[in-house]
Amino acid sequence: MKKINVLEVCGRLGLGGTEKNMQIITKYLNKRVFNVSACVLVPGGEREGAFRKMGIRIFHIKSPEEFAKLIKNKNIYVVHFHASEKHYQTFIRAANEAGALTIILMDNSGRMFNPEISKLIDRHMISKMIAIRYKKLYKVLDKDFHKNCRVLYCLVDLDEIEHFHLSSNEILQEKKKLGIGPRDLVIGGIGRPDISKWGNFYDMMPYLIKKVPNVKYLVMGVPEAIKEEIRKRKLDGYFIFLKSDPSDEAVPRFFQLINIYALSSSSGGESFGLTIAEAMACKKPVVVNSTPLVDNAQVELVDNGKTGFVVYSPKAFAEAIAYLASNKAVATRMGLAGYAKVKREYEAKKTTKMLEKRILELLQAKGIGIPKKIFKRYKKIHYFPSSKDIDDFEFEYERRLRDCVGKPDRVKILVGKHVAFSSLMQKFIRSIRLVNSRNIIMKRAEKK
Repeated sequence: MKKINVLEVCGRLGLGGTEKNMQIITKYLNKRVFNVSACVLVPGGEREGAFRKMGIRIFHIKSPEEFAKLIKNKNIYVVHFHASEKHYQTFIRAANEAGALTIILMDNSGRMFNPEISKLIDRHMISKMIAIRYKKLYKVLDKDFHKNCRVLYCLVDLDEIEHFHLSSNEILQEKKKLGIGPRDLVIGGIGRPDISKWGNFYDMMPYLIKKVPNVKYLVMGVPEAIKEEIRKRKLDGYFIFLKSDPSDEAVPRFFQLINIYALSSSSGGESFGLTIAEAMACKKPVVVNSTPLVDNAQVELVDNGKTGFVVYSPKAFAEAIAYLASNKAVATRMGLAGYAKVKREYEAKKTTKMLEKRILELLQAKGIGIPKKIFKRYKKIHYFPSSKDIDDFEFEYERRLRDCVGKPDRVKILVGKHVAFSSLMQKFIRSIRLVNSRNIIMKRAEKK
């Protein structure tokens, strides 16, 4: 059998979790079965070097016409889009008209394109929370959802994380370079330098400093405007700012320098939260804030009281961190539980095998003969989460909204049941909250 030509597609190979996900899938897809190449709509990007290092050919295309020509010339059977972007619609149509047999969309928002386009694609959501939204927004019955939708979590490359292991002495030396003392509590946050990706993580610091004066907040990728806000509040003495780093070792090394991962999600919340999963993979307990009005997959990843804590307020955020700081045995136990969850649910090789099985099943349904010996290799590969897991999560999600440190925000929970799954309300909330947040920060930075 000839290799199956697969084209992995995204807007740009930047620093985001979507692009990281595409990079890991490209790395682990079975090269004896699949011939993998990549396509971007905008050239450049911090991750291009990683793709070239793997020997993956990258095509830059500017229009749907160029895209269709590429698919025809390279005999592409499978087109795999990463992220649910509106401007992908014309490229999806072009892929179909050019003869691509299977078009898969990694859906990170639960957004349906127009019905005509949606019929052309098979989806995999990146969290059960996004799957709930998709079903509720478009009134999709469970049985219909499972016909062409799955949940395939974002991938965590455990091999890569374990490869870049630092010794105790190396960690001490790295901390010393950064001005971190051996007795300091180090909490961390990481993201790309885009205001829309950062919440007001500094709001909890005044509460935390009173409880843990020797705290250091190590953050990577913070935009300059947010740094200015931190300086304005006279909190910069507790922060250590690191530049974004696209190298493979940057993230594993970062997590080895911290004791607790503290993520205050942005006004849009998390559709998955790859850095949360990566922190758990590094055996770190995680503290996150719940955002019931928008994306809230962080409460799906973090099991409150088991792998970390879910909080609602800055004060509760500080209390959760302080508790972990003074109860190291609990912090260690939570870190190990988080690692076990990553290994069980998000490990890259397992998830890639599920994607491979799905591609083969879709192609066979389109009339492509897949040799039995190849299918036999995937006989023991089961989809996770299962259909039942996805359907049951609607009730589990409501329980997780109430399970938190501090007092649950019952108003947000009640309102969130309606607006979190309303496309109109989502658009309104995101635009208002995001614009206001950006304007406040930028005005303060300008005054400085």
